[in-house]
Amino acid sequence: MQVKHHFLINIKLKIDVYFFNVIFILMWLCYATMTFYHQTLKPILYRVGSMPVAILLLLLLSVASVIGTVLKQNQDQADYLHQFGPTWYWTFRALGLFDMYHTWWFLTILGLLMFSLAACLLRNTPRYLQEMKNRKGTMNENARKHIEHKFDLTFDDKERVVSSIKESLPGWKWMETQVGDVLWLRGDKGRFHKWGYITVHTAMLVILIGGWMSVQFGFRGNMAVPEGGKESEISFLKGTTTEYLKMPFEIRCDDFTVNFFSTGAPSEFRSTLTIIDDGKEVMTKDIIVNEPLSYKGVRIYQASFGDGGSLVTLKLYRLNKKGNVDIAKARVYTTFEDPYSDVSLEFKDFRPYNIENMAAAGEPKDFKDMGPAVDFVIRGKGLTPVLVRSFMNPFIINGQNQGSYMMISTTGDARDFETFLLGLDFSEPKEWQLFQAFVHRLPTEQGATKEDNLNAFRAALDEVYPDGRPSDLPMLGNRVIQALKVLPDMPWPFVPVLEDYDQTYYTGLQLAKDPGMDVVWIGSALLVGGLCIMFYVAHRKIWVKIQEQENGEVKVEVTGLSNRNPVAFEQEFEDLEKQIKTAYEQGVKV
Repeated sequence: MQVKHHFLINIKLKIDVYFFNVIFILMWLCYATMTFYHQTLKPILYRVGSMPVAILLLLLLSVASVIGTVLKQNQDQADYLHQFGPTWYWTFRALGLFDMYHTWWFLTILGLLMFSLAACLLRNTPRYLQEMKNRKGTMNENARKHIEHKFDLTFDDKERVVSSIKESLPGWKWMETQVGDVLWLRGDKGRFHKWGYITVHTAMLVILIGGWMSVQFGFRGNMAVPEGGKESEISFLKGTTTEYLKMPFEIRCDDFTVNFFSTGAPSEFRSTLTIIDDGKEVMTKDIIVNEPLSYKGVRIYQASFGDGGSLVTLKLYRLNKKGNVDIAKARVYTTFEDPYSDVSLEFKDFRPYNIENMAAAGEPKDFKDMGPAVDFVIRGKGLTPVLVRSFMNPFIINGQNQGSYMMISTTGDARDFETFLLGLDFSEPKEWQLFQAFVHRLPTEQGATKEDNLNAFRAALDEVYPDGRPSDLPMLGNRVIQALKVLPDMPWPFVPVLEDYDQTYYTGLQLAKDPGMDVVWIGSALLVGGLCIMFYVAHRKIWVKIQEQENGEVKVEVTGLSNRNPVAFEQEFEDLEKQIKTAYEQGVKV
């Protein structure tokens, strides 16, 4: 029994020592934490939360935001290179200015400004709350000497003086303090004005948090949906690369319509969209520019439109002895391979309207629709690839048919198009037949005269137009002569001319999710409210010292302060003296 007793005592001693060590370690950790806070963390918070640091960070963020606004973000890199040139392009790219809001340095400035505002609030809010709560009811004579707004009065009745002063300033919060035989009145109006400072700083922090949420968790990307098709993936530029993001739903374009001004600019384009979620149609809505569709926090905007893979039909007029004509059918964004040569047509775009200003320089604008046209790149062995725009309608100016035409850009840029008249009106099949018949009848031997050529043309006319000459015979002759000059020099084995089309549009959508938008709106509302308090609510303070004199008179010393709008307060304080006297004399509320 004695051994067991000693054993239990030893265990108890060990447990006591263990708990003592734990308590000692916890006390040491608390002491170390407090020491670290006061010696290291607190000075850092005071420094970071100071006004100079906050102003510097806000200035840096403002400059960066201006740059991000002036310099369009997340555009195609080729556009940046063409706009700025190689030197500035690589400089801006190294600084991340093309996707500035996701760069490490911008997010660092944003984070430091948020930390500075938070530190400022943590440091000053308790002091502001304490100042609004605690009011000093007395004032020493030395302090009163340095205050501008003050006056002294003498009365007979102390109680009547107190009621007269309170009645002269209705709506003020009064506090009475008795110091010996002296009664102090302290009146305040707008004493909660410091909530304006707290609210403004809190609002700025909330707005920055909302912006950070948008950068970190939001997205903005583009989606192209052809009529009758559906899509669920958006593309967006991040830095210098294109990235893709799959949406949790599909978007189907049921219909697309577009209207144009007389200048050719679109006046309105409208998409009828259906949202498909988990295989089920959940909603259908028409959208236009600035009237988006919202679903699951994603806003779907009408952003653009273009060709959605229209089916185009071209006639290929062979520049050989037979002069045969072949049909080429293909969709935009596909390539047609000519089976009779090594030439290919890479279709880029189709437009049913092509509005051009036909007025001469200095004359009023005269817009005209040149009709449907298809763009393609023509390639082939030994050929320089060029961008071609082939028109369906002939070029008619001042009522005269100048024949079919096309535009050619040797650089591949549509801005470098040059117009080439083909001579013949290829929309009239007989003109190609006339051209071929005339070429076959032209004399090949040397010494042929103009009369011989004219006879050949007449014979060709009789063959192609046996029932009578065409009404525009002079212009027709000019077109055939122009074709003789142009067509033999063409480097291609055929002349591609747009014949027909079955148009399909795609609707260009922009999908955006901004989880921080509501937070920013809340912060903005707080900011407006805080600024109204700061600018329109002044803290006005009145100290009234009431003391009975030995001769029975009551001496009243009134002192006033205001933290802003001194001109208005000066007038109000001057009127106060008259109001107190009047209230005292009448014994009624002023």
